[in-house]
Amino acid sequence: MIKRYIGDYHFLADKTTGITMRWGKSVNDNPSFAPVPELADISISNHCTKGCSFCYRNSGNNQEWMSTEDYCHVLDAMNHPKYGNVFQVALGGGEPLEHPEFQTIIDETVKRGIVPNFTTNGIHLTDDICKGIKGKVGAVAISAITVDDIQQEKLALLSKHGIEANVHYVLSSKNIDEAIEIVNGNHHEKFRDVNAIIFLTYKPAGRAASTDVIRKGEKINSFVQAIGNKNVKRTKIGFDACFVPMLLRNAVVNAALVDSCEGGFFSVYIDHQMNVSPCSFGGGRDAYNLTEYDFYDIWLNKFEVFRQENANKCVVSDCKAHDLCRGCCPYYPEVTVCYEH
Repeated sequence: MIKRYIGDYHFLADKTTGITMRWGKSVNDNPSFAPVPELADISISNHCTKGCSFCYRNSGNNQEWMSTEDYCHVLDAMNHPKYGNVFQVALGGGEPLEHPEFQTIIDETVKRGIVPNFTTNGIHLTDDICKGIKGKVGAVAISAITVDDIQQEKLALLSKHGIEANVHYVLSSKNIDEAIEIVNGNHHEKFRDVNAIIFLTYKPAGRAASTDVIRKGEKINSFVQAIGNKNVKRTKIGFDACFVPMLLRNAVVNAALVDSCEGGFFSVYIDHQMNVSPCSFGGGRDAYNLTEYDFYDIWLNKFEVFRQENANKCVVSDCKAHDLCRGCCPYYPEVTVCYEH
């Protein structure tokens, strides 16, 4: 169990279950930010041979890796001398399993008492890799844009080794009809070895086309309404931070139990070139390199302007969740559907 009581910021995290809790002056208060980030989203490469059309990082077959030495430097830079390190990291790419030293990266993370998780397209997931990460990772997520992408044999392989598996379903205007079916309990057999389906909001970055962003209208309303249907037998579902405004505004979840965008407030992103920024979708904006700056100078000082500007950008004054939601995305406001007028 990780315990951090730093001024008005309180944080508990259980490495076994992955459950985390945070509160401010009292359990009824939300702290403004974490003096030590709770999670670091780290791209260990920008190399990927699959070439997905929706890749927001525009990754390709380019041999752009973060070296193990640089990765260890990143982890050690985040280790606060008084309060310790981040609770967990989310490893991505590119395709992390194509990194030539992937297993070493997992081992170096565990050695430092940090829980590693990673997202993969699943192509390179093998029995040997599962043996190497068993008991070391919190969860593995496999990306998909349709149920036909879901590789049953890969999910079964993770299940065989007792590794928690999630599906990251990229929600766009192209697959919203299928997403409604999923939330209504259809395709349930496709997710038999899945812990949860996490819907990720489609971002118009990299190779992703702006025409595929989900739009305000009847279909997204049907999707949101289906989320609130508790009488459906379905796999657990979750959402990325970019979809939270829609959940809060439509009151389909308990607002007190949902976090608004955490980027730059409770989590941090670091790319394969050691650029530190609030979010992986920033496209290099608000970024500072670890070869030039100390990590806690970036986190505590450089990001303070970002936190002040984005503490609450909600423009819907009559929204019941106005005080809980940070509002539209500072980088891609068009993905925040409930702000279209």
